[in-house]
Amino acid sequence: MTADGRLPVAERRNYSSVFNALARITREEGVLTLWRGAVPTMGRAMVVNAAQLASYSQAKQYLMSTGYFSDNIFLHFCSSMISGFVTTAASLPVDIAKTRIQNMKIVDGKPEYKGAGDVIVKVIKNEGVFALWKGFTPYFARLGPHTVLTFIFLEQMNGWYKRTILGDHSGGGGL
Repeated sequence: MTADGRLPVAERRNYSSVFNALARITREEGVLTLWRGAVPTMGRAMVVNAAQLASYSQAKQYLMSTGYFSDNIFLHFCSSMISGFVTTAASLPVDIAKTRIQNMKIVDGKPEYKGAGDVIVKVIKNEGVFALWKGFTPYFARLGPHTVLTFIFLEQMNGWYKRTILGDHSGGGGL
């Protein structure tokens, strides 16, 4: 329904509700259309999680090794901002492929793209390699704070668990 509002007026489907959209999509385009983009969405989720977890851990370890940081909320903030930046750079091409697959048109009974790899190749060929990171700033503006909040809450909850449940008062959240 969100994508429908961005289409030109002549191409809009004008769904009246979610149920109307589900029924019409199933009837007009087939039930499998409801899962269009599911595989690229899973791929994006894997890239986001791998990049977030690995880069946060590495950034935290590196920043602590400099001697300028101790295991506190400022360290968690800095590490997670670095992680958000790395995650944005790693996942944006996959997100672009996912979005284009989800919004692709069917022309003469054939889909516009064969898969995520086909999207990437066509984007590079037609728009240039840097088009894979188009929209970096707004994407980072969304993913950066999400990453910061995720890791700060995780570190705080781990610290609480370690102190309260385990009785370990040595400090740090342990991530």
